Amino acid sequence: MLRKRTFFFIIATVILILVFGGIINIHLDLRLLALTPKILKYKGLIEKYAVKENLDARLICALIVQESGFNEKAESAVGAQGLTQLMPATAKELGVQDPLDAEQNIAGAARYLHTLYHAFPDSQLDHQHRLVLASYNGGLGRVRDAQALVRYEQKVSPLLWEPVRTALSQLTPQHASIHKKVWGSEEPPHGYFEGFNETLNYVKRVMHYYGRIRFYGKVLFFL
Repeated sequence: MLRKRTFFFIIATVILILVFGGIINIHLDLRLLALTPKILKYKGLIEKYAVKENLDARLICALIVQESGFNEKAESAVGAQGLTQLMPATAKELGVQDPLDAEQNIAGAARYLHTLYHAFPDSQLDHQHRLVLASYNGGLGRVRDAQALVRYEQKVSPLLWEPVRTALSQLTPQHASIHKKVWGSEEPPHGYFEGFNETLNYVKRVMHYYGRIRFYGKVLFFL
């Protein structure tokens, strides 16, 4: 009981310091800290498959916080399942037989992330993280289409997140004239991307959680 009280006292102290320091997003940070016990529960599996796939365990953890809040039985309205919210088709491709099984789910997502990181080998790590997360949420094809728009403009590098982020918002019917110049069709190769705002917010949130997990480090999460 004493150890449990000490643990929560440490969390409360950290929260107060950061709140008064004005350096946290209260809603997101409190959500993350509230999930500490679940993070500790699954950290062994996260570290196991992060090492296997040469990934940062802290980023996988941040992704799970955003995707399911560490609810291994989570199912979305569109059919995504488990801790990392794998879609059935994606889970099948990854060899995940039961997406609601925590270990299978984490293992599958880690394999998928490994593939996505290899899709952007020339991007610097900070940009690579964001390009991978955008691909995880919105689809690699959509990110490739956005890179094609950036490449067409020839003003900045398609290896950078910021111009790709802007280009993702241009994969809509309102920008059909640009699409016509790039692809000879009003519609991008992977279709219009009406959900670009959701993906941009997703990347922002996961990277926020990732930054906080790195900041708190081994004090709370032992990652």
